[in-house]
Amino acid sequence: MAIYNLVNQLVQIDTGKIQTYLYNKSQSPIQVYADIGEFQVPGQRYAGLSVGSNVASNPFGAPAIYMLVKYLSTGNPAPVNGPAPVYWTDATYTTVTGVESESALGLNGIAGYLQLNTTALPSLTATLLNGSLCFIQVAGLVINAIAPAATVAGDWIIGAAGNFTPARVAQGTAPGYSTFGKAQTAYANGLCNILLNCDII
Repeated sequence: MAIYNLVNQLVQIDTGKIQTYLYNKSQSPIQVYADIGEFQVPGQRYAGLSVGSNVASNPFGAPAIYMLVKYLSTGNPAPVNGPAPVYWTDATYTTVTGVESESALGLNGIAGYLQLNTTALPSLTATLLNGSLCFIQVAGLVINAIAPAATVAGDWIIGAAGNFTPARVAQGTAPGYSTFGKAQTAYANGLCNILLNCDII
């Protein structure tokens, strides 16, 4: 299975690489998918399967929309062990940060869930991540994403102060802020599955 740009079908990315792909010209050598970082425009969407969603009980998987962005953070926190929330930093809506206080719109500046993480790519560091082009997921089911404690299925997932940190609002209650989406599963070991609904288009 490959995922294709929604506009430019000449570009394809191996679905299995979506959580390990980054292009940082100053930090790493040219890679197999470096052309995406060199020739594609941040902000482009790519359609494909949600990573880990095609299981025996659901062999076709769940659809997902990814977006190519630049990760740039002044605080430059350490990456975490699962897809994590990131925020828009400027009006181009192509640059993100994992630090809520760097968000251009505060808690309402949600962008999506960064796919790069230390479980999928153990060699990932803050230095390698900062300044790189990478993918965030903006719609569809994200599996084993960073989640707040006490989350149960149906809760809203919203932004929170801190680094790569979400908060929850109980289902049936107005979330008060823009949402990343809704929890599909309950919190377990710091993670849960989330149905994202945060694409800006």
